[in-house]
Amino acid sequence: MRRNLLALVAGVVTMVAMTGVSTACTWGVYEPEIPESIRKEL
Repeated sequence: MRRNLLALVAGVVTMVAMTGVSTACTWGVYEPEIPESIRKEL
């Protein structure tokens, strides 16, 4: 019984971690347009 519970918890934690990684990767690709006023300063 205890082994099954640990396996279930491990599975849930793995799914949460994979969800976090996939959303981080999606946002990592996003690069907003830099406003013209800031581009001139760079």
